[in-house]
Amino acid sequence: MDNSNPLRKTGFTKADFDNEAVLYAVDDETIHCLNATARIIWELCDGTHSVDEMEQALRNAFSVPPDRDVRADILRTLNTLAAKGLLEQVPHAE
Repeated sequence: MDNSNPLRKTGFTKADFDNEAVLYAVDDETIHCLNATARIIWELCDGTHSVDEMEQALRNAFSVPPDRDVRADILRTLNTLAAKGLLEQVPHAE
């Protein structure tokens, strides 16, 4: 399995509220609330976007200063999403 491009799990119903999202897991009836940043990251977890591409998307969406370590924030978010069962595969931490 290629772990360079995260892949979100299927089986969720998503409701959008402004920039945030609520995910409902049909199989275990859990609810997950994603803030604007986590929502973008989760939506980019389609198996085709790398962490580098996610970083660029977040920098563009939020005008992040160049000295901010966005990659570390993305990896933390991916680990949290994985721990909550929202991802099929997660890139290895570097």
